[in-house]
Amino acid sequence: MTPAGESSVPFPNPHRLSDRVLARFTENPPGGRLAAWVTTILATFLIGWMDYLTGPRMSFVIFYLVPVALAVAWLGRTNGTLLAGVSVAIRFIADSYGDPTAFQEAWLWWNSIGMLLVYLVVVWVLDALIRLHRQLKMRVRERTEDFEREVRKRQEVQRELLELSTSERSAMGRELHDQLGQHLVGTAMAAQVLAQRLGLRDEAAAREARHIANLVEQGIGETRQLARGLLLTHIEPARLGVEIEELCAGLRQQFPQTVCELRWEETLPVADAGVAAQVFRIVQEGLRNALRHSGGTQVRVECRADDAALHLTIEDNGRGLPPEGERGLGMGLGIMRHRADHIGARLEISSRPGGGTRITCDLPLHGHPSHEP
Repeated sequence: MTPAGESSVPFPNPHRLSDRVLARFTENPPGGRLAAWVTTILATFLIGWMDYLTGPRMSFVIFYLVPVALAVAWLGRTNGTLLAGVSVAIRFIADSYGDPTAFQEAWLWWNSIGMLLVYLVVVWVLDALIRLHRQLKMRVRERTEDFEREVRKRQEVQRELLELSTSERSAMGRELHDQLGQHLVGTAMAAQVLAQRLGLRDEAAAREARHIANLVEQGIGETRQLARGLLLTHIEPARLGVEIEELCAGLRQQFPQTVCELRWEETLPVADAGVAAQVFRIVQEGLRNALRHSGGTQVRVECRADDAALHLTIEDNGRGLPPEGERGLGMGLGIMRHRADHIGARLEISSRPGGGTRITCDLPLHGHPSHEP
């Protein structure tokens, strides 16, 4: 839709023959203006010489238009008008040469004046067409530059969002590890001491206290695992598979009711620590979404690589995607998409045949940029 107050102007299509001809026609010759002058003048005199040799019975009116048109395109409307006048004069001389009484013939003057008027109209129309073509090219260039600026701005916003997300994750990880972790450790020790004291008086109460201590210790393990994932800002590419395996192991303990299967190549062709961290975050977010919201009993992570790209797949056998009209992109999936865009990967979220959801991420292995998470 065209913005208010701005007219809709069709852009030149480079695939159309007329646009290609105009683009080539309006380019200056390799030698610049001097070469343009020499070319147009020589062409005009060559056509005039041929007009003289053939005599007045054969008309070369249309051939004079070629150097006139080139003069308009290369040298401007004023010089094109000047060359049009020169062409008419040359043709007038060629038709009247050798006949002293030709200057008195009305047909010669009529033809010359008509030829001059036609040439002036052609010069005006051609100049207007060339100006319009150049304006359209300028508009296309301006729109392209605006689009590129918007793309760069979007990429910058995505980078800032990812940096903000990473900063918030790191802060949360430190708080979990330093504050909540220590608090849970103290709680577990207090529960163990209570269990020892109750063991001498009430065995049932002591068992309950030991059960509470075990639950707190499980919470400590999950908190440490969560804090470790949040604090993980750089991943060496050689350790990407190991980190994914540890992530799956921690999630198996946190969600024992769901089978988490991992198919991961030992050597992954990711050469950048920032890109490896983003891949890890995508896997982490995809697994957590599947385990928490899918309602399925099985989640599978698979990664394989070929010569062109790294192919990552996360799928579950849960309830799948909502209907098309009710479908929306949650915060977790939106962050995954931003991460994929940030490293030049293509992320797709679709329904899995037989039920469930499938997330695929294809990362080109050649030419993808280096990014910090």
